[in-house]
Amino acid sequence: MRVIGLTGGVGAGKSLVLSILKEEYGAEVIKADEVAHELMEPGREGYLAVKSALGEDLLKPDGTIDRKALAARIFEDDNARKTVDGIIHPMVWKTIEDKISASQAGLIVVEFAIMNENMEDSWDEMWYVHASKENRIRRLAESRSYTREHSERIMASQASESEFLNRSTRVIENNGSMEEVKQQLAELLKSRG
Repeated sequence: MRVIGLTGGVGAGKSLVLSILKEEYGAEVIKADEVAHELMEPGREGYLAVKSALGEDLLKPDGTIDRKALAARIFEDDNARKTVDGIIHPMVWKTIEDKISASQAGLIVVEFAIMNENMEDSWDEMWYVHASKENRIRRLAESRSYTREHSERIMASQASESEFLNRSTRVIENNGSMEEVKQQLAELLKSRG
């Protein structure tokens, strides 16, 4: 079993890399964001802990967490962000470790945008998807209709490029074509660590 951590800033092209790894190499993909969403479903431990910490004013009439209201709150209130991160992140990483342990796949890719030192022993290598700031802003405008200002604000809230690079064992350049990305992945998967 080979476990790869895959990271990169918003708009870098992690989704493209994941789809190639899944479709062409049969990788089992685990996305930290999806795990976090599952933990925030009504009745799950993340939901209960966040509701208890931040109150019921973040709930929709159907009892689910209003993700837009939660996002706005943690974006504006650093204490709320730290509270939610402190609750959800340990649960997410524990769930990911359990999924890795239970997997029968030969290749597992764990995708996340937030760096976590506690997880570095969970994968064999860390791959960083890199794209220029301008390419990332253009992609976010095209795929998510983000304004330049919104994209820059999100980028500023994420780890710096040097922080990503310092933690990564390999870099995938995603400023060109899909074929160039596929070639890089083929080379990376031939080598180990």
